[in-house]
Amino acid sequence: MGHERNYPLRPYAFLLAIATPVSFLAAAAVPPAAATPARRAPAKAAPVVPAGTKKLLAGAPKASQYPNAAKATLLDLAETTVRADGSSRTVTRQLIKVFNERGRDEAEVQIPYNSAYEKVTLTRARTIKPDGRVFPVKPADVRDHSAEQGEDSYSDARIKSFSLPAVDDGCLLDYEYVTEERKAQMPGQFWTTWYFQSGPDPVVESRLTLTVPKSLALNKTIKNIDVKPVVKTSADGKSVTYVWAKRDVAPLTFEPMMPGTARIVPHLTLSSIGSWQDIAAWYWRLAKNRMAADATVKAQTKALIKNKATPEEKAKAIFYWVEEKTRYVALEFGISAYQPRPAADVCRNQYGDCKDMTTLLVAMLREAGVTAHPVLLRAGSTEKVSGDLPSPGAFNHAICLAEIGGKKFWLDATAQLCPWGQIPNGDRGAEAFVIRNGVGAFEVIPHGAPEENRVEQNVKLTLAPDGSATGKVLVTGSGDADMGLRAALTFTPPDKVKGLVERMAQSLAPNTRVTKYTVSDFRNKDLPVSLTFDVAVPSWAQKSGSLLLFKARPEQSAGSGSTPFLQEERTHPITQENGALAVSTIEIALPSGFSVLSLPEAAELQSDLGLYRRTVQKGDGTLTIATRAENRRADVPASRYKEVRKYFNDLIRATDESVVIKSN
Repeated sequence: MGHERNYPLRPYAFLLAIATPVSFLAAAAVPPAAATPARRAPAKAAPVVPAGTKKLLAGAPKASQYPNAAKATLLDLAETTVRADGSSRTVTRQLIKVFNERGRDEAEVQIPYNSAYEKVTLTRARTIKPDGRVFPVKPADVRDHSAEQGEDSYSDARIKSFSLPAVDDGCLLDYEYVTEERKAQMPGQFWTTWYFQSGPDPVVESRLTLTVPKSLALNKTIKNIDVKPVVKTSADGKSVTYVWAKRDVAPLTFEPMMPGTARIVPHLTLSSIGSWQDIAAWYWRLAKNRMAADATVKAQTKALIKNKATPEEKAKAIFYWVEEKTRYVALEFGISAYQPRPAADVCRNQYGDCKDMTTLLVAMLREAGVTAHPVLLRAGSTEKVSGDLPSPGAFNHAICLAEIGGKKFWLDATAQLCPWGQIPNGDRGAEAFVIRNGVGAFEVIPHGAPEENRVEQNVKLTLAPDGSATGKVLVTGSGDADMGLRAALTFTPPDKVKGLVERMAQSLAPNTRVTKYTVSDFRNKDLPVSLTFDVAVPSWAQKSGSLLLFKARPEQSAGSGSTPFLQEERTHPITQENGALAVSTIEIALPSGFSVLSLPEAAELQSDLGLYRRTVQKGDGTLTIATRAENRRADVPASRYKEVRKYFNDLIRATDESVVIKSN
């Protein structure tokens, strides 16, 4: 079997902070700073400088050539030999030049593998100083441990790790390892993906060498780069070797709201699998018998659907039971990384991973007379999968599709808090592979309209002459907002709920106190969560002499944000994957003896990315300000970057406009 390339794991991630037009009741936890690891005494240098070391150092890029880079990858090499049964042997070589303190993180190397069918052997690991001295990693310092995917995880996934010694700026980090795949997961088939570049640092040479049996029909696609292979047939005519090599691969540019990596990263995909129907047939063989309902499953289903009149009522009762009673546990042992456990076992044990929970859900729904199918998808991505070469590696999640009365219900039992009929954010927009009795078909899971992913707040405040205020706040929502609020209340101990509400209320103004609060029955997923609280705000409006000033929105200490588009130029399209809606109404009772001196006008801003609308009504001693901020699914070309920047800048100005009132 082939698989996605086993990259060494890195101790960092690229994070893009994207500002949103409306921010209300957001409480962020700041993690404690990580402890600085103790430094080891450097290993002794090798007494002999290897031939060619100084030549490598002399020809390597200099940090001054790439002032924004942490490192340069001089060699990114892999040589893979595929056997007739689909198993393979890969030799991976990495040679990296460290530029600065950020690049030193590369000295902490983690190589992931699955011990059920893979073995990793380290054949070289050393640090080469600028003066040519070599510091090898001692065999005793190579660690092999569980991948530790979390407490709810049982897996054959492991990591071989080591720390390269004596690392300073200008050093070369040089290591090589062999991955022996002993058994193919899909007999006779091979697939892999090779990335010529995946980060913001330069790559001097990236090369994949692949040797396959001549009888193995290999399909290939190359995206975001122009690379042609060198092809050579062995002297005996039994194998073919392909070499894809690219030199001087430029760093990638990372930008806010850029498209998914499949559209940006230069990569090569290889697969011997003939069609997506081969994937469907393979998975069906693994899963079909596991969906059988035994006596335990039948009894539980019968109890759940008792007194339920319609197929939808029956399906909802089953979905809620599986979602609430089955604990999600990642279970990946050998073939079990793909094959689900029997529905009967999952029902009795009441735990399983996504494909196990899907299998139980399908078995119970079918037992209740509801049409249901397993679904494979790439959660967290809306990229089109059907146009790619077929491979099991295209998917990372499994859910269920129930078809009732001509309507489709996408059911993700791992979501735990997702109401019936709603779809978790990570599944929305994914091109899903529905397997109906062994036949696969791609269907796009609905993205959902902004109205389906809505947060709504209603605020009533009575403003005092000194700028303090008292009042009442109501917060409710749907979609992600509802699930987020439900999750916060579900996993917060009862005696900590007031603290949670007070943290949320701080967006109104600093030091806001919650004097009373009520929470709806958040465990009833058929009703949206609502949270109502009374507040006392010591300084909601700013006082300046006889004037009081406040923003034309409820939030005085949050809400405007800053534009994510600070750069003058743009490389990638601006992409927004899903829609959302924030609706806000605030009614302010003005202090006696005060009149309005300055009031923002009504506003409406429109863009491909969203809409912002504000209305202002002045009553007898009151002001009512209503806003609607909508994020829309969009993909805007970089050529229209100036339009996008203007929209966000105008949006920030509009949300920052103030009301001024004056004591008569």
